[in-house]
Amino acid sequence: MLHNSFFLAVIDWLNNNYWWPAILFLAALFFVVKIILIKPQTKPNKSHYSNIDSVIMNFGGVDNIVSISLEGNRLKCTLKEIGLTNLEGFKEIGAKGVFVTGRNVKMILPYDMEDVVRQINSQINGGKQ
Repeated sequence: MLHNSFFLAVIDWLNNNYWWPAILFLAALFFVVKIILIKPQTKPNKSHYSNIDSVIMNFGGVDNIVSISLEGNRLKCTLKEIGLTNLEGFKEIGAKGVFVTGRNVKMILPYDMEDVVRQINSQINGGKQ
């Protein structure tokens, strides 16, 4: 009987207090606006890197690049002179995992690396693809 009387007391209280549906409505409205109407912030699209010149300058210029290619998901560049390379410059443009082995520099860039390789190869080959 205690169980039944508790529910009856709650229902009686809800019937005598008409302000709770208004608060419930405002809370639901807040969540609808927050979740549905406000678009979540998206990260900027980094699929394309437009400043290829800074990548080339970090390699020591177009004359310092022997070859550039993709090796799996890494950018691999063979250089004439490794001392001309600005490794800190690559970190500033978002490169991760920069490895130097002999005259080779390997890294992962947060951009479309196929496009980067194509554009740099175009400049190495004098505009020919």
